[in-house]
Amino acid sequence: MNTIHIEGTGRVARALAPRLAALGRGVTVGGRNQSAAGTISESCDAGLLEVNAPITSDVVLILVRDDAICEVAEALVPRLNPGTSVLHASGFHDCGVLAALTNHGCPVGWAHPLGSFSGQTDPDWMLGLTWCLGGEPDAVRAGRAIAEGLGGHPFLLANRPGAKARYHAAASLLAGGAAALFDLAEDLVAEDLPEPHLLRQGLGALLFSMTEQASREGPRAALTGPAARGDQDVLAGQLAVMDPKTRALYSQLIEHMQAMAFDPEEG
Repeated sequence: MNTIHIEGTGRVARALAPRLAALGRGVTVGGRNQSAAGTISESCDAGLLEVNAPITSDVVLILVRDDAICEVAEALVPRLNPGTSVLHASGFHDCGVLAALTNHGCPVGWAHPLGSFSGQTDPDWMLGLTWCLGGEPDAVRAGRAIAEGLGGHPFLLANRPGAKARYHAAASLLAGGAAALFDLAEDLVAEDLPEPHLLRQGLGALLFSMTEQASREGPRAALTGPAARGDQDVLAGQLAVMDPKTRALYSQLIEHMQAMAFDPEEG
């Protein structure tokens, strides 16, 4: 069973370390913030490595901010033996940010957990997620073992220019875009409600039911509302009560919803 070193002390590191340690993976933790690394180490059965200590683990996970990955990779070169598999967890970057480790003879790749990282308080929030994998075969195998050990569902992304950026854009468009639409929907009717929190609960349930159906049957099957029915009078009435910014956005979405609803290739 592979031993794992986690380089980084952010929320992904804090979530992964105890789960991987519980699997008996022989986990060590390190990072520039030794105090934070020590806190993670003490919270689970994980060792603590000092900043310049050699790393003898089979697999290294770089769990730092996107803009720090390249710098951390370069700093790890003298600490690693060639052949050590190294993965980062960025949703946007490919293997290019690990070039220094590639040149050192380390198989490199990425393992990105597809989930919302903001405001997570459940200690098990990373269990059962879908993971996007890519890179060199040995690194991908290591990433797959980690994902499956956490009850996750790994998939391999095509290795071609722009693929990682398109994947991350798709995830951001859906997650961030849905949150932005939720905010606009609340604002649209907030002044008409004495208890806005009740609307929030209802909108949340509506969004959940739509995404649940879309996950099972695809987004076209989950499409609902006047655009899906082709009800132009209702659409015109809705647009009339919106502020200009929301109206412009909704108009663009209507075009796409109608294209989805009436695509002849989709029946």
